[in-house]
Amino acid sequence: MDRPTEPELPDVGEEPDDSEENSRIAGEISDLVTAMIKELRARQTYVSGNPLIERFHRDVRERFARLWEDLPHLALAVDESRLKWRDLEVYSHPVGHDNFAFQFFRDGIRQLAFLPGGGDEIEEFLQILAEIRPGKTADLLATLWHRDFDFIRMEYVDVSEEEALELPRGAEGVGGDETISDLSEIEDVLSAGPIPPDEEAEFASLLLGEADEAYLRREMDAEFNRPLMRDVTLALLDQFEMRDQERRRQVVDIVRELLPRLLDRRDFSTVALIVTELQLLANKTGEADTQALVTSLLRDMSEAMAELISLASESTGPAPADDELTALLGALQAEAIPILVRAVPSLEGTDLREPLSDALDRLVSTHPDSIRALLRAEDPMLVAEAARIVARLRIGDAEGLLSELLSRPETVVRLGALEALASLESQAGIRALFEALDDTDREIRVSAIDAIERIRPPGAEAELRRRVDAGSLARLDDTERMHFLKGCVAVCGDSIVSQLSKVLNGRRWWGGRHPVALRAGAARALGLAGSSEARRALERSSQDRAPAVASAVRAAVRHIDGAEGDPS
Repeated sequence: MDRPTEPELPDVGEEPDDSEENSRIAGEISDLVTAMIKELRARQTYVSGNPLIERFHRDVRERFARLWEDLPHLALAVDESRLKWRDLEVYSHPVGHDNFAFQFFRDGIRQLAFLPGGGDEIEEFLQILAEIRPGKTADLLATLWHRDFDFIRMEYVDVSEEEALELPRGAEGVGGDETISDLSEIEDVLSAGPIPPDEEAEFASLLLGEADEAYLRREMDAEFNRPLMRDVTLALLDQFEMRDQERRRQVVDIVRELLPRLLDRRDFSTVALIVTELQLLANKTGEADTQALVTSLLRDMSEAMAELISLASESTGPAPADDELTALLGALQAEAIPILVRAVPSLEGTDLREPLSDALDRLVSTHPDSIRALLRAEDPMLVAEAARIVARLRIGDAEGLLSELLSRPETVVRLGALEALASLESQAGIRALFEALDDTDREIRVSAIDAIERIRPPGAEAELRRRVDAGSLARLDDTERMHFLKGCVAVCGDSIVSQLSKVLNGRRWWGGRHPVALRAGAARALGLAGSSEARRALERSSQDRAPAVASAVRAAVRHIDGAEGDPS
């Protein structure tokens, strides 16, 4: 075919530089390419509108937006197996069907450039890549040229039919001259269904005896009802077991397409068989390349597996059996940690909570950097839950990481960090609890007094007594004030009675009594103290003219005398 004229590309920019700033930007570009590949695979796997596709595309958009803060445009040089920015490698993968760079290189594209403002075009660009199949659809360059994007440019060379690049074939040997095709051929077999009625009639018309005809029908029924997916799976695993690394890569490419579809159908049995056998076979070879190949597949599948497993309790479809669940959870990699962190709290009271929680703990213990990274995530709920996990599993440098979260503006994050620090019962945690008593958020203050009452840290009595005065109590609403005073009495005991008595019976500098709400709260707290000194303090206000105070005093005295329950 005739190639289009060469498109105009933006200036690539400055000469290559090894500066720290360029290295940082190159790292962001590398993360962006990874995010684009994730979205591409999701588009190849799921139908349009699937939430996973939308989530991956949102991530790509956000990464492009951050990149435009540093660059006027993004120009990537395309090599056979790599993408480079200013001579810095931002993507590299062995040449194969799943190599992102090779898709462009194969059709002659040697440079890609992205300009700011092309968010919708990026989505269409990735959809085009998802739909291109070598040898079955138009080549990629022609498709992109006809689309004529405004914000995406490319530079190419003419690749003639004779010079067209092919993927390397498997080594010769046992089965070496055979190749495994893509998943579509397997799908054609699986979707063929039963034989058409006209063909069945031809069988019935054969001049056979009744016994022979009955035998043939039984054999045909058995064949057509045979679980083909399991047979196909076993055949793929047999191919993987052959001593041919290229063949193994082809098997993994097929399985990478197959697994999400099996999960979508909730065929947990076949998925468990695949992930278990692939790991066993890879370990059996003892070859690092083969083990890395399987690990890469499991990393790519971990998010989808974790999400579908966590949704099993909400679905009306089949749930994985115990042995299948064990196999699936055992195959999860670090990429599943964010999904499990979100899912486990919502599974309270279900059979899935314990196994998913155990799997999460295993992954976090093995990959502590992944959970530390979540402490800097944008999602406040994710950060809060990650903080609790960091504290529970005593991840290294937990105190420092959690203390940093106390300066975040989101209440749920500060609350999660506070609860986590309290569980550590360290000096940093105790100091954070005391400081939280003065937090601007009511929920944080209430949580702090609850934690102090529960763990009774050193110095708590002095810290609470310092806050029991009319001025400090007046800043709290009635409910929080009573909550605070209950905690004070529980921690301080009789040592706080004299201060409560001053609030109940004392007078301000100009001779007036303290506000009614404060005196009533102090009376209830004295009832909780329950000592003879507290009773004497209450008796001094037994004839208080404020009905609310008098009622609180009577209830507190009855509580001390054992005649009634909680005076509050």
